[in-house]
Amino acid sequence: MNIAVEPTAAEERTLGLFVRNQLNAGNPMLAPRVTERLFAARQAALARHVAPTVALSAAGIGHIGRGWFESGLRPALFTGALIVALMAGTHLMSIQHIESQEDIDTALLSDTLPLTAYLDSGFQTWLADSAQQQH
Repeated sequence: MNIAVEPTAAEERTLGLFVRNQLNAGNPMLAPRVTERLFAARQAALARHVAPTVALSAAGIGHIGRGWFESGLRPALFTGALIVALMAGTHLMSIQHIESQEDIDTALLSDTLPLTAYLDSGFQTWLADSAQQQH
């Protein structure tokens, strides 16, 4: 498995100095004509070299946006979705509770029990017990 690792600026600088020193060390052994050609080649290479600059470009905006989305926005979206899901669950549970209370009220009001049954203390106890079992 090959993993490409980009050198740091300090490593690049060290390598550049090493190459320069090696080339300079061999200069005294070369003919003056070759030395002049090497100097001209170095100057041409330096003229073509574009120093890296820090600037925003339209091409980099997508990369910056994606990095921000992955690092900052994704957890916020996940948290927001979790909150919405919890609120929806709570709302549905409250609707079910209200509907069950409506069913009990409807059953009690539509029942043909005589009015004295509602006044019986045992009936009130039964209502309280059944209400607690619903929760």
